[in-house]
Amino acid sequence: MGRALVEIPTDFFKIRRQVQSDLNTKLVVSEIWKQSLDGSSVTMFRNSILFASFIVYIDLSKQLVSNGYVPSILCTDDLSGLSPFAKGAICSNLAWLTCWPLDVVKTQRQSGNFNESGKTGILQLLKSNYKSGVLLRGLVPGLIRSSLSNGSSMVVYEYVHSTLSDLFGVTRTDIV
Repeated sequence: MGRALVEIPTDFFKIRRQVQSDLNTKLVVSEIWKQSLDGSSVTMFRNSILFASFIVYIDLSKQLVSNGYVPSILCTDDLSGLSPFAKGAICSNLAWLTCWPLDVVKTQRQSGNFNESGKTGILQLLKSNYKSGVLLRGLVPGLIRSSLSNGSSMVVYEYVHSTLSDLFGVTRTDIV
C-alpha cells in the first residue's frame, strides 16, 4: 500500500511524459489530481498481488532448495536457500510474471489514451489486451530491470540485516 501511494503520482507524470506527443503541452493543474488517481485502483491491486506472490515465491524457493531441485550455484553456501541476488531476481520475476497483465492495464490507464466510455475498466482492458495480443507487452525489459534492481536490493538488504543482527546480538528469524 505504501509503495502504491508513492508510485501512483510519480508513475502518472512519468507515463504521461512518455506518451505525450507535444512536449510543449502543459498538464492542466486543475485536472492533475483527478488524472493522477486514474489507474490507482489497479496499481494497489497489482501491488498487493506483487508483494504477496513475492513472499510466496521466497517460501517456495526455500522448499525447492531443501529438496535439491535448485542448482547449488544459485544457493547459499549452507544450501539453506537461494543466494541473496538469486532470491531477489528470481522471486521478484516470478511475482512480476504473476501480475504483469495488471501492470500493462495500469500503464494504459495512466497514459490517458484509454478514456473511451466503457473501455477503461480493468476487466475490459484485460480482455481487450488478451484479444489484441498485448497482455505481456514490455515483459522482457521489465524482467531485466526487475532482475537487476531486486537482485541487487536483496544483496544490500541481506548485508544490512546480517550486519545489524550481529551488531546487536539478535538471531535472525525473518522469512527471507
